[in-house]
Amino acid sequence: MKAKMKKFLSVAAAVMIGLTAGLTAPVRMETTVSAASLSEIQAKKKEVQKNLDEANANLKEIEGKMNEEAAYQQQLSYQISLNQQKINLLNEQITALTDSIAEKEELIEEKKQEIIDKEAEIEQKQGEIDQTYELFKVRMRSLYMAGETSSLEMLFSSESFADFLTNVELMKAVSQSDNQLVDNLRAQKSEQEEQKAELVEIKAQEEEALAGIEQDKEDIILQRENIKATQSELEAAYAKSKTAQQDYEALQEQYKSNKSAVLAEEKAVEAELQAWYAAQAAQSSGTANSQFCWPLPGYTYVSSGYGSRWGGFHTGMDITGGGVYGANIVAAESGTVILAASHYSYGNYVIIDHGGGYTTLYAHASSILVSVGQQVSRGQAIAKVGSTGNSTGPHLHFEVRINGAHKNPAGYVHP
Repeated sequence: MKAKMKKFLSVAAAVMIGLTAGLTAPVRMETTVSAASLSEIQAKKKEVQKNLDEANANLKEIEGKMNEEAAYQQQLSYQISLNQQKINLLNEQITALTDSIAEKEELIEEKKQEIIDKEAEIEQKQGEIDQTYELFKVRMRSLYMAGETSSLEMLFSSESFADFLTNVELMKAVSQSDNQLVDNLRAQKSEQEEQKAELVEIKAQEEEALAGIEQDKEDIILQRENIKATQSELEAAYAKSKTAQQDYEALQEQYKSNKSAVLAEEKAVEAELQAWYAAQAAQSSGTANSQFCWPLPGYTYVSSGYGSRWGGFHTGMDITGGGVYGANIVAAESGTVILAASHYSYGNYVIIDHGGGYTTLYAHASSILVSVGQQVSRGQAIAKVGSTGNSTGPHLHFEVRINGAHKNPAGYVHP
């Protein structure tokens, strides 16, 4: 039996008292006042049990919420740690890119100087071209003014063959000079075009030097800021959860305090009920055999005796042994079956009234062999051992009650 069985005792006691009163009227003498007192006590006991159930439900609910918050906080902590790792990695990447940008900026400064130098070269070359071109125009103007026959006139005007040869050489030199002038102009122009192409390339390199890396840096910074925003949300959620957890803990303490108060009240009501039973027993004129036979023949091991257990009170004794499942449970004494039913805690159980205020209870049966109102004999099989209800294994839970008050069965039965 577990502590939850206690909840049923008040109801069972009331049923047993009521039925026993009907079956053993000559034994019990009750006044109207005492009956009313018992009704009041039972009502108080029922209310206390209701409050205790509510306290246990509140504690169970708050513990569930606390466990949920703890699991949620663990999840948040993991996500916060993971995000921090990402932020650290992005910070490293940003630092590396910043260093790379600094290097690129140095390269750009070099490229800018190259551009300045190259533009100066182009400008200088343009001056040379302009100068050469001016010479070429002067030469062309001179040739035009001289006309096409000037060269022949120079040759035919020679006074001697020697003069003729001299004039021929002179004409060759002039022709070579003109050709050289044109070639120089072409070469200068070609060189300038190459310089301009180099300038375009240098400027393109300058533009490209930072374009890609700056974009990468901006992308990573954006990623970092997004993760930081998420991190802030996670940290806020964690703080809120911690506050909720503290509120739950405070509420849990309040519920525990309430439960302690209810348990104290339950103890007081139980004492009042036992006092009532004792008074009734003192007035009883009936007699009954206080020595019963062993209710589970062949099995003598008591796995849990009468008394405090697991923070509650065990109202009977548990008898068990190897191969006990399905064994016969017998009536401890002759009497009348007043209950044969099923209960969430007792499982399948039987209560027998033996007269004189004595009743016995047999719980956790796998099956019941008798019915309400049936007369049974001492040692007669009334049920089979099982593990129904609030049970951790096959056994018989056996109780002895006098006027509804539970007593230690060890004082009434022996193997």
